[in-house]
Amino acid sequence: MNELALFAGSGGGILGGHLLGWRTVCAVERDAYSAQVLAQRQNDRALPTFPIWSDVCSFDGGPWRGLVDVVSGGFPCQDISAAGTGAGIDGARSGLWREMARIIGEVRPELVYLENSPLLVGRGLALVLSDLAEMGYDAQWCIISASDCGAPHQRDRIWLVAHAIGGRLSARGLPIGTQRRITERPQTGSRWSPHSVEGCRSHMADALCEREQGLLSERTDAQVRKESSQRPNRPRGDGFRRWPAEPGMGRVAHGVANRVDRIKALGNGQVPRVAVAAFKLLAN
Repeated sequence: MNELALFAGSGGGILGGHLLGWRTVCAVERDAYSAQVLAQRQNDRALPTFPIWSDVCSFDGGPWRGLVDVVSGGFPCQDISAAGTGAGIDGARSGLWREMARIIGEVRPELVYLENSPLLVGRGLALVLSDLAEMGYDAQWCIISASDCGAPHQRDRIWLVAHAIGGRLSARGLPIGTQRRITERPQTGSRWSPHSVEGCRSHMADALCEREQGLLSERTDAQVRKESSQRPNRPRGDGFRRWPAEPGMGRVAHGVANRVDRIKALGNGQVPRVAVAAFKLLAN
């Protein structure tokens, strides 16, 4: 699968795609530090070589039509998230969804993979689903947090997979026949979490218990936290090792080279393992 990564950040989502077997052929990222990180990861061969555009508003998706299988991205959430202005998808920053929708229409990929704040459900999801439907895509979505995959922090995010009507996708995003609904939506909507929809836990566990190959193969295994979110420090006896309680970035320190830029990039980025887990859940 060839991926066009919009709002690529410093590459968390791209790394998730790498773990899914995708190849990034192009990325768009306006932040200079994040774009520098992407370039450095190409230089040290952690990522394949691909061009990086700086402006999503001037990016022309037309030349990539027929070359790209999946368009991915987490368009800005500042107007959607609880810490933002509350303007929703009509805000100046989160309104860049319209540019992403334009590019999707120009590229016409088989698959679209989106990530954003879970508050998108009430602040713009209807528009996203409507725009995708008008372009001929059927979408499924869920809400998964980093802690569901064993991380020490919560970070709830909404994840959405949309596929072209007339074909469905395997867990790796490969067309394998005629369309069907990926999951049955509960009557209350399409929100998923391991604490609200019991039937999804086994799917999540199956996806996460497969040991990833490549860059993260030596890291701790991902996991589904079955204990209550109100008891995060409950002793474990299942053989899994926890992620470190302190991620090692330390505290914000102005004056230390790139320290603030690094933490900002991490705060805006996707957790690769969560990106993998959400895609496997939605595409199965």
